[in-house]
Amino acid sequence: MNGPRDIGMSAFKRRGSGSPSAAVAEGVRPAPYHTPVPLLSTGIPSLDDILCGGGILSGSVLAFVPCTGMANGSMAQLGAPVLGGDGRALYQDESVSAADAYTDLFLGYATAQGITSHHTTVVIGEAADAFVSNLMGQAEDPTTVDESDTSVTQTADDLQRMKIAWRYDHTRTSTKPSLPAAMNTVFDLSKRIPYSIIRAAKDAHLLHVASLDMDDALTVAWDAIQTAVEQCKAQAASRSYAPVLRIVLRGFGSPAWMEQGSSYDLVRFLLRLRALARSLAMPAESTNDAIPCLVGLSLSPFVYHATDTVPSGMNVAQRLLHLTDGCIGLSSFSATPGLSEIFPDFTGALRVYRTPAIGTLTNPSLRVSILRGMGAGTTASGSANEGGAGGGENNLAFKVKRKRLAIETLHLDIEGGVSERRTKPKEPLGRSEAPSDPSPAPAPAPAPPSEPSTPTISTVPETASQPTASPANLPRLFTGLKDLRQRGLAVAKSSSVARPQDLEF
Repeated sequence: MNGPRDIGMSAFKRRGSGSPSAAVAEGVRPAPYHTPVPLLSTGIPSLDDILCGGGILSGSVLAFVPCTGMANGSMAQLGAPVLGGDGRALYQDESVSAADAYTDLFLGYATAQGITSHHTTVVIGEAADAFVSNLMGQAEDPTTVDESDTSVTQTADDLQRMKIAWRYDHTRTSTKPSLPAAMNTVFDLSKRIPYSIIRAAKDAHLLHVASLDMDDALTVAWDAIQTAVEQCKAQAASRSYAPVLRIVLRGFGSPAWMEQGSSYDLVRFLLRLRALARSLAMPAESTNDAIPCLVGLSLSPFVYHATDTVPSGMNVAQRLLHLTDGCIGLSSFSATPGLSEIFPDFTGALRVYRTPAIGTLTNPSLRVSILRGMGAGTTASGSANEGGAGGGENNLAFKVKRKRLAIETLHLDIEGGVSERRTKPKEPLGRSEAPSDPSPAPAPAPAPPSEPSTPTISTVPETASQPTASPANLPRLFTGLKDLRQRGLAVAKSSSVARPQDLEF
């Protein structure tokens, strides 16, 4: 009766006593919220915050589209044909062409991030080889060796030979735990990716480039994608971790893509590609390994205009963008002189049309993004955050500087956007009539004695008859709502207010 009881010690297990966690590929990290897919990086940390709060969900299709002005048009207005006219009347060619260059810049960041993270990257588009060779390089190029590093190493070797204390000669050297590689790479726009890195990636079958300089472009593009997919599946079966696949489509919808096809072929191709990305990121069978995948594309302005391959009245841009998971609109202020003067520090506007929400009931960007400012008051780590709580979205813009690209909230500078203030501060009511000198004004000089018959008229009585702005007659300062109500009643009593029946319509 008094024997020991079984208290179920087997139910208590120490954390970390089981098998070690599976290895994670470089440039991949789990999401801070509940989702079955991990996060990848676009190469721009601020864009990662906008999309999914620190990255973009695996299996997503991300599109960069050129816009005009403040990029405040809806997705349905992109490429919408004008009634009774050509679709080109909606957009100016100069504005769209200027914004098209920045869509390639954002897409280049995602491509460079995949190459530096040793991801299997497939680049397809017109002049794809030139696009890859002009990618931005890393801020700290690992291929170059700094002379200061060599001198420090030699000094350390010399000091190692000098034993300060013999008793520490046979002690065990402590080693620091290895930290995971950074998810984002810092790029420098003033540098170009070295050719040695591109050649090494091609030799290791990590970089596949397909230029659409031949007929049947969609078939060539799909064959290149299937080759990379089969390679990733074979590597996933032999490695401890699955590889990462990035598919880059440059100038999607340009004449190089639609030379032998129509707009319906573009829609079918993008629909098949989206289904492929989903099946790789979330396989239906549990025996298959999940392969993190990201599809990025830049939409060509060619789909905005009515052509022979596009049926009349069909909005091709809207149909294509509805097949994407994330859509970012970019505009250029340089094509609009008024905007460039108001916002001299910004390059263009950024519009968030869609953000990925894969495997989640709610959109993670609305909850955890800091730049958008639409969160529910808590960040991804669970700490309290000011603002948000379902409020309106912030206006965003991007800056392209000599070495880096930044995304910030759109705002005017201190001077209102121009070099000098637009308006002057209004003077307080009644202060302008007050004389600067409190002493009374001197009387005018008397008339000359040569005209005795003319009576002398002095202006002093007239001046005295006018109300003098003394400190006692100055209007009282606003002291509260009661004072405001009394002033309103006094104004209404003194002025004649017209009745509704006296007004003429």
